[in-house]
Amino acid sequence: MTCRRSFLGCAGAALTAGFAPPQLRLAAFDGVASSRMALWENAGGASLRGAVFTQRRVYPDLDGSEFLGSGLLGAPISQDSLDALAETGANLAVWSGAGLFAESGRFELDARIEDHIARWLDMCRTAGLYTVIGFRTGPGRSAFAFHPEDDWYPRRLLNQSLWQDEEAQAAWVAMSLHAARRFGAHPALAGILAMVEPNGQDLGRAEVWPAMAAAIDRNWPVGTGVPLILSPDRWARAEAMPAMPEVSAHTVINVHDYDPWAYTHQGEGAGTPLSGDPRRLTAMMAGNPRWACLEFGAALHAPELGRYFQTRIAALEEAGASWAAFRWPSGWRPYEARETGMNVRLSDEAMNALRAAFRRNRGRPD
Repeated sequence: MTCRRSFLGCAGAALTAGFAPPQLRLAAFDGVASSRMALWENAGGASLRGAVFTQRRVYPDLDGSEFLGSGLLGAPISQDSLDALAETGANLAVWSGAGLFAESGRFELDARIEDHIARWLDMCRTAGLYTVIGFRTGPGRSAFAFHPEDDWYPRRLLNQSLWQDEEAQAAWVAMSLHAARRFGAHPALAGILAMVEPNGQDLGRAEVWPAMAAAIDRNWPVGTGVPLILSPDRWARAEAMPAMPEVSAHTVINVHDYDPWAYTHQGEGAGTPLSGDPRRLTAMMAGNPRWACLEFGAALHAPELGRYFQTRIAALEEAGASWAAFRWPSGWRPYEARETGMNVRLSDEAMNALRAAFRRNRGRPD
């Protein structure tokens, strides 16, 4: 990337008109239907069932040399861990990680992350898993934007300037389109999630993400055949769907479900009982022909964890929505020994519910 002033222009001539207004209603997609789009059609029932893996940039001064490994991104994910997911019957691994463009400066392409994602795709294909690659971070957004109130890291690492910086916004759009062109032909790639859990509305910038989402949708390189996946604002909550522009037929809507939060994120020993209607999410998403829930889960010490997973999965299956549970372990022992809170492999209740659902899977990448 060479020009900084307008990354909309860098992304292609069609982007030079700028972002679309939040109220834009986009026309239906007229291109040739992708076989991968069929994986996301709710009318045919859920096709993809799996789990989420997370990675972020490693900061040696903060993380040391062991906790997340010594590479660019951590914790390292092993082929054995992906193979173990496939052996349970899952056919989807969602990668939630760092974007291809730098988080600050001139927002250049980082070839090291590009190579990392290419290896991830090959690993998923080897395991017999489809994958969604989702960008948690990128221009104007660091991993610590997910922990803005925490005090375990230096404040200089917190970057959420994306929501005020138009150049960062344009760079993020360009990054998403570049990812489609770079990886779109890979047979294991089921979709690209342009941003994991947008949160501009919570920072007083409600207009930004709908405009970015519309720009990504409008300029998506449909010839690659890879589906675009977009989430609503407010950390991918279904409640924010009314602010989303209407999307094209090459686009899937993804929501995350941690409702009720007091149950899913309760502290150890809290004993907060399971409550709420598992069909609340599906009721809010009714009328959307292509939507999925690519992140849901609960603390392993939550009461009735098996019933939590069973009822949530049942509601998603009834709606024909593909899904992924948070989270599957990386296989990196120093990290997994400390981060146990939502590692589903540590819960027999969770794994029994997941294995029962994974048995319905049929399709796998070529």
